[in-house]
Amino acid sequence: MQIGMRIKDSDKLETFLADTSHSAEKAKEKFLKKAGRETAKTVRNHIPRDNSSPRRHAGRVRLADDVRDRLVTDKQFGGKQIRVSGGKPTGTLWHILDKGGYKNRRPTNFMAAAMADVDSKIDPLLDIALGEEFR
Repeated sequence: MQIGMRIKDSDKLETFLADTSHSAEKAKEKFLKKAGRETAKTVRNHIPRDNSSPRRHAGRVRLADDVRDRLVTDKQFGGKQIRVSGGKPTGTLWHILDKGGYKNRRPTNFMAAAMADVDSKIDPLLDIALGEEFR
């Protein structure tokens, strides 16, 4: 496959390419923020109800109320990504609830179920984010 292009004025082409890359970065960040919010909401909904009720955890923050989503930069490759996790009070309890282990607690696998559910919700967000930036 060959692509032919004639360039009369190189300044216009460079400006167009610079604008395109800036628009792509804006669309990427906007999509990542929306996807993070949607993922956190889905994880909240998949946390088992008996583990997020106030009477069960008297004096503690409920797991469903302590879901955090952050936009972080990958240290190895430098790309931006969304990190969804528990906050400081409940972050260390997620693996016990998900995989089991504390006093023979049965696993709930809520993280796998949430990630399987969120895949279908993120695809339309990507289409919307790209459509808004590249009209």
